[in-house]
Amino acid sequence: MDSLSSLSAFVHAAERQSYVAAARVAGVSPSAIAKSISRLEARLGVRLFNRTTRNISLTEEGAVFYERCKRIIDDLEDAEASLIESRKRPRGRLRVSVPHIVGRHLLMPILPAFVERYPEIELDIDFEDRVADLVAEGLDVAVRSGELADTSLIARRLGEQHFVVCGSPGYFDRRKVPMVPADLAEHACIHFKYPTSGRLAPWAFAPHDEKLILPRSLTFNNTDAGLRAALDGLGIAHLPIYVAAAHIRRGSLVPVLTSYMVAFGSLSLVWPSNRQLSPKVRAFVDFVAQRLAARPDAFQAAAARPRIT
Repeated sequence: MDSLSSLSAFVHAAERQSYVAAARVAGVSPSAIAKSISRLEARLGVRLFNRTTRNISLTEEGAVFYERCKRIIDDLEDAEASLIESRKRPRGRLRVSVPHIVGRHLLMPILPAFVERYPEIELDIDFEDRVADLVAEGLDVAVRSGELADTSLIARRLGEQHFVVCGSPGYFDRRKVPMVPADLAEHACIHFKYPTSGRLAPWAFAPHDEKLILPRSLTFNNTDAGLRAALDGLGIAHLPIYVAAAHIRRGSLVPVLTSYMVAFGSLSLVWPSNRQLSPKVRAFVDFVAQRLAARPDAFQAAAARPRIT
């Protein structure tokens, strides 16, 4: 068992090039990782890492040893996952990464039912808008938008993302309703900027309008702030349909330009492809996909609604 622990510590350190990062994933102290690897090197009589004050890197012998150890650890984890699968009781810690707005509006409403169904799964959820490295950070599953560039991940598509351009009835009492996207040049436009890059998110109009320059009346790096501003009559916002739908049904937001809107990329659940899908990940993926498929406002385009005057 000590040998297996040392191998696991070595694999974590090799993948993350850091004792501290390896310790975080393994749930032990950095000194415990360092001692395990030192014992392993002493037993093998070979140096596995080049070490500096700032980082570590595999030696030539260490790189060869890593490939063998990685297969051993993966096989053991697959064997454990298969055993749990045979018991049909998903359990254990499940680490999930989800963008803030998706987590707030799509995941949180269905979370109570998931917890009730799978009480033995310990959820650890990160709300973050950056693209996390699932393997390096020890994550089990993540929600991603757009095309999947990382071929080391498996994806289950949830649906097409649709957006809606909308404003409050009070705003449109003061301003003329835009009939074509070019009319937005005369309106107060509420924008979202990506927290990681600071770039403004484009508005999902048909291709011939993609170069439209819109006024930058208000800009937020938080979608809920843009929603609040639109509800308060400060301008017209470009919002995910699942964020705006309830307010549109209540009449507190009015959709406009719906015939010009196009889908804005897909939303998917992703997980590492280097091992068998564990029961806890399978349970989470299936549950989220089924629950969101049952929500008509999650991935459908907004329909035009006449204003009541």
